Amino acid sequence: MKYNVGDYIPNLHCESFVDPSTGRIRVRPLSGQGLPTTLVIECSKEEREKHPVGTIFVTDDVKVCIKPDGRPYLRARNQKIYKL
Repeated sequence: MKYNVGDYIPNLHCESFVDPSTGRIRVRPLSGQGLPTTLVIECSKEEREKHPVGTIFVTDDVKVCIKPDGRPYLRARNQKIYKL
């Protein structure tokens, strides 16, 4: 599945993990949803850190974005993720 910068993806299921390059708890899409699991989802740090690593979340929707250095990422609407 191909997405363009600015597209919205509804009801994305995701999981928290420890980013080996930074040691920070991040969130990524679960496999099988047509998105690479290497993308990170920008979302609430408080929500990421109050649950154990590996917690499954859902978002209302995410927006496809790109960093100034050209790296793609996803941003959760209002930074909100919800534990399943």
